[in-house]
Amino acid sequence: MNNFLQKNWSIVVWIVAAIFAAGSIYAEFTAIKSKLSFLEGRLDKKIKVIGSLEDRIINLEKEVEFEKGYLQGKKEGH
Repeated sequence: MNNFLQKNWSIVVWIVAAIFAAGSIYAEFTAIKSKLSFLEGRLDKKIKVIGSLEDRIINLEKEVEFEKGYLQGKKEGH
């Protein structure tokens, strides 16, 4: 075994480097997946807020149109 290492040390270094690189790549993908999950959660919350605000705007627009019609009808009625 010792003789093998002396003759093929470059192969051993290459294998160790490959294992290290694979571990680094795995750690990076894990970190990216974690960030992506966090961002998806934030995006979902923002989408819900936007939907809620959209509904409020629609209701306010309905109220404004109702009041316009009411005032116009009251003006024409007298």
